[in-house]
Amino acid sequence: MITVGTALVATVALAIPAHAANGNLPGGTSIGVTITSPANNSTVLPGPVQVTGKANIGTGIPVVDTALTYVIDVSGSTDINNVAAGCGGDQNGDGKPATVLDCELAGAKALHSKANVPNTVVGNVGVAVFASNGDSADLSADAGKQKVVAPGADSNGNGADVPEVISSAFSGPNTGGGVTKFPPGVNVGNSTNFVAGLTAGIDAAKAAPQSRKIMVFFSDGGSTEGGSVNDVLPQAVAAGIKIFTFAVSNNAACDATGTQGSLRQIANATGGQCIEVQDASQLPGVVPGVIASKLTQLTLKVNNGADIPITSITPGLPQDGPASVDYTVTTPALAAGTHELCVTAHGTDGGGTGSVTECTTVKVNAPPVVKPGGPYAGQEGTDVAIAGQVTDPDGPSLTTTWTAAPKSGVDAGATCSFGNASAQATTVKCTDDGVWTLTLTANDGVNPAVKATTDLTLTNVAPKTTLSADKTLVTRGTTVNFTAPFSDIATNDKHTCTLDFDDGTPVVNGAVAQGAGSGTCTSSHAFTQLGAHNVLVTVTDDDGGAATAVVKVVVYLRGEAWALNATGLVNVAKTPHAQCPPNEDKTVAKIDVLGLASVNALHADCTLDPNTGRTVASARVEGASLLGGAIKLNAVEASCVSDASGVVGSSKVGTLNGQPIGTGPATIGIPGVATVHLNETATGPNGQLIQNAVRVRTLLGQEIILSACRLG
Repeated sequence: MITVGTALVATVALAIPAHAANGNLPGGTSIGVTITSPANNSTVLPGPVQVTGKANIGTGIPVVDTALTYVIDVSGSTDINNVAAGCGGDQNGDGKPATVLDCELAGAKALHSKANVPNTVVGNVGVAVFASNGDSADLSADAGKQKVVAPGADSNGNGADVPEVISSAFSGPNTGGGVTKFPPGVNVGNSTNFVAGLTAGIDAAKAAPQSRKIMVFFSDGGSTEGGSVNDVLPQAVAAGIKIFTFAVSNNAACDATGTQGSLRQIANATGGQCIEVQDASQLPGVVPGVIASKLTQLTLKVNNGADIPITSITPGLPQDGPASVDYTVTTPALAAGTHELCVTAHGTDGGGTGSVTECTTVKVNAPPVVKPGGPYAGQEGTDVAIAGQVTDPDGPSLTTTWTAAPKSGVDAGATCSFGNASAQATTVKCTDDGVWTLTLTANDGVNPAVKATTDLTLTNVAPKTTLSADKTLVTRGTTVNFTAPFSDIATNDKHTCTLDFDDGTPVVNGAVAQGAGSGTCTSSHAFTQLGAHNVLVTVTDDDGGAATAVVKVVVYLRGEAWALNATGLVNVAKTPHAQCPPNEDKTVAKIDVLGLASVNALHADCTLDPNTGRTVASARVEGASLLGGAIKLNAVEASCVSDASGVVGSSKVGTLNGQPIGTGPATIGIPGVATVHLNETATGPNGQLIQNAVRVRTLLGQEIILSACRLG
């Protein structure tokens, strides 16, 4: 027994075995479920997958296979004004708004409202009344008695015919009970006769063509006359009629029996159900449950596993049909592979429970596995082989990229380049030493990019340089310009340079002009130290790597030597005259200058060694007679030497007028004739060294020089 209490609003649960639903519940109500995401055969990431979609009930195309018959008790007792809460007013316009009959009529109308909606499963409706007797009502103004009509039929243009007929029902101890629509109407008396009601209801139900027939049978008490219900129930069973009986008011009970039978007996015999509604005011809320549909639950299955209840539903369940809802559910974490996701919508209608399922298949794509290899090592500015490994068996597409970033000890602005940044095995070249972070990134087009790193340690490579001078054999005091072009395999390195001139002066910084990987170091220097100087340039990168180069600069003094020359009253050019560079060696056998000099075996030579800068200039006279024989000399020679150790002049005279002289300086006067200067060393106006073996100065200013040399 189902009892409906004062505060209870319930839906009748129909005891009809469930069967497989393919878009429709057992009672014909549509039920549907869709999966809007993920799309079928889509690729998703590993982990939980969100499933979204919609479900509906009663909004689609129904299976219209149901006929309803309302059997209304109009016996005299239903006219009693004893329903305290009432049933929404005077349902039949008899001036008595809270009778049991009003509640029966309100219940029938509520059920009919469910039947007369879009997408209904109800194809036809019939109405019968009973008291002492029973009869089916004429449901149309058309000619002839229409025992069943469509729920929305309107033959007279006043609105649906069936609610008109229901509203015309009446009851009264003096008038009897019946309906006035459609004329001439029917009157069935005052007593209660279940058999008469069943017979009239069966007659109306059988007139409907639908295969599924439901009868709603109201009564406010037990049957008091007529035969046994067992006499007519076989007809109902044979016609496929399922009867739901309603024991209305506290005077009725499903199990109240007399000689005629009980309301439960009627329901049970036909597979229906008896519902006691002690508070008749609740009848309009209960009766529609005979055909009402309800979306009760949504569940998810993953790979045909256990049901997972879906709880994120808007609006929430349960929902009476027609209704649509949106849902969201998240699966457990899914591993790589193919998975079937199925969402099932569960519902009930007048035929029982059922469900419909929609599935989608997803492929879970595993992210790539990235192994960059290493750590790697090499030299700056050179190609270093690297070999990463990326595995991704499920694609759909795979791209790989190498990138590099400074980690430690790398100068600002340094960069790396790859032989092929998209290849897993390739080469990398960086413009500076230090530790670099190499990153191998793989992207399969589905998962977020996967990155893995390793270290690349690069050592410094020293630059290379050469050194050149704009001149390498120079006289003392000459400024020499030096150029040292350099290159560095590390194009990001910065460079400095120094030059050591190997002449005792301090080491100096050169001027550097450089670009990426190359440049020049320049400097200039005036050499004052005689000899060969190995000039050293050192080019150093910013990591301490250095390169050196050397160029030799030879510093020398120009030299000259001559055996005879005279100035004054008589001029004799330097004869023979040897100068260097270039090297010269000259000899004259004899020179006679009348009244001035007679000189024998004159010789002069001058040599420069370009490797050492040593200059030697010398002159020699074997014998000479000067000033008409007043001065006689032999074995006269002079020598000038310059090299890294200094500048030296020396000379020697054998004899003067028979007197031995040697190498020492001396000045001897010849009375009345001249003054003779022997082994004389002097300094010229530009600092030159002058060495004269013999210099004669007469009283008249005539000057004669034998065997002289000069450096500078």
